[in-house]
Amino acid sequence: MAASIPVYRRLTRTLVTGRRWVLVAMLLTLHAALIADPTGAFQRIWLLVHFGLFLLWQPFFAAELELEVFSLVLLVAITSLILYFLAGWMLVMWISVLLGILGGKVFTVRAAQLGHVAYLVAFSYLLTLLLLWAVPALLLAGPEIPQPLPFVAKSLLPFVLLAIVLVPTAPEEQPGQVFDFFYAVLIFQLVVVLVLGSVALMRYTEGLYYPSVALTVSGFGIGLFVLAVLWAPRGGFGGLRTYFSRYLLSVGMPFEMWMRRVAELAETEPDSQRFLQLALDEIATFPWMRGGNWKAADGEGTFGKPDGFTSRFTFHGLELTFRTAVRLSPALFLHLRLLAQVVGEFHEGKRRESLMRRNAYMQAVHETGAQLTHDIKNLLQSLYALTSVAPRGNEATTAYAGLLQRQLPQLTRRLHATLEKLRAPDATAADLQVDARTWWAEVEKRHAAPGITFAGRVMPGAMVPASLFDSLIENFLSNARAKREREPAVEVTVTFVADAMYCDLRVTDTGSAVPDAVARALFREPIEGTREGGLGIGLYQVARQARVEGFRVELASNSDAAVCFSVQREASVRSTSSSPSSQDSSRTP
Repeated sequence: MAASIPVYRRLTRTLVTGRRWVLVAMLLTLHAALIADPTGAFQRIWLLVHFGLFLLWQPFFAAELELEVFSLVLLVAITSLILYFLAGWMLVMWISVLLGILGGKVFTVRAAQLGHVAYLVAFSYLLTLLLLWAVPALLLAGPEIPQPLPFVAKSLLPFVLLAIVLVPTAPEEQPGQVFDFFYAVLIFQLVVVLVLGSVALMRYTEGLYYPSVALTVSGFGIGLFVLAVLWAPRGGFGGLRTYFSRYLLSVGMPFEMWMRRVAELAETEPDSQRFLQLALDEIATFPWMRGGNWKAADGEGTFGKPDGFTSRFTFHGLELTFRTAVRLSPALFLHLRLLAQVVGEFHEGKRRESLMRRNAYMQAVHETGAQLTHDIKNLLQSLYALTSVAPRGNEATTAYAGLLQRQLPQLTRRLHATLEKLRAPDATAADLQVDARTWWAEVEKRHAAPGITFAGRVMPGAMVPASLFDSLIENFLSNARAKREREPAVEVTVTFVADAMYCDLRVTDTGSAVPDAVARALFREPIEGTREGGLGIGLYQVARQARVEGFRVELASNSDAAVCFSVQREASVRSTSSSPSSQDSSRTP
């Protein structure tokens, strides 16, 4: 399997896993170039090898990437020009660049790993080589280097690199992910200032280089120590880092005041377009802002003046165009993008809030229509039942007349309630309370049928909401009758227990149990696909109405031969374990 892997792939994998060896080789070839004869052939050869190793080690691009032809030609041309016009100041600047790159690696490798130790050793070695040998030998080329510094720089200093090999290190991540450009630029500038400061102080040290280096390094040390103390002082003070962070977060802008104003607009302005216009008007008050425009799915608009430098941002389908009086710096661009994102998020929230209000209104209309449709369906079923038992011709009977006398008042009351819902669909008036004994007696008469047993115990003073309980008993018995059509042997028992504080209505049948999937969703949402077996939207509607009235509808028992639907007052604290055998009245048609 290993033989099938190309050679360059195996070489790339070796270079990625052994980057510290490449680092050591790169520094050693640079050391050899520095101690070779200036502008000699050996110096150019060692530098050429050094640049090649640097390309393998550099932290900007992955080593396994293939270079394009144009990039390769450009790289070769630049390297050739540097090697041809080789000068001492070029090598000093190159060492300063390497120190900046190593500094960016030192500050970004996690301290939990030991990889930062290797880069710290390499950084110390390169800085010492720069100050002890490169600057006096290549840049100044005038004063003689006192002994034994040449011996230390040429022969002893490379042994420091052994620490890079001997110190254990954890596996590195991809090199492009562990480099900080900000730290690299900062350290590069500090190194350049250190070198130039050392050269400038030679004027006050009678042309002696190393005393000026000592003074410059001492001054740098004292200055960095004072800066570190002021940056993060002890005793709970914020220090300079607090002001620096505040500047980075504001960039001279009243960001906190703008955010507070936007939050107030978000609370008081429900319309998304109006909120967007007011928020952008607040941005237009910034001194560097000229104006702009916005465009969304629900409209567009402008603010301020239509001139200046243009910047565009898009968040959640909202396109914002800002025009500023000055060209945006990177920091100001990031802050403006943050402002645009805040406006976009608030606008999207307002838009979704408006959509939810419309959906809630449509849902209310749908549910009201579904409830009215269900009530009308029950009325039509009752009328159909009355007309289906009507005698033919002139065979009017006393029994049918009595049935009409019992049913027509009930149908009239239910029709009146349905018409009231049509006139005021949003009305939430409480249901009409009637005497429980009267209501129960009418239920026994109205729903008397073979296979249905009624049993009740009603105490004086008990009241029930007539319309709600009529809808409940209609739905329960309608579902039971539908089950009897599939299972003719099913027996239905209706029990009712009520007093002044307690109410319990139960409809039990001896049929098969309700499927678990249907039982879990029962009374919580409309049940689809149950037209033949009942349990459709009717139970969902009456369960919602019951919750409004303070009752709880549930499937009290769900097993074969014992399926029980119950309605109880939610505020009740009494036990619901009443049995039909202990009730006062029972009747089986």
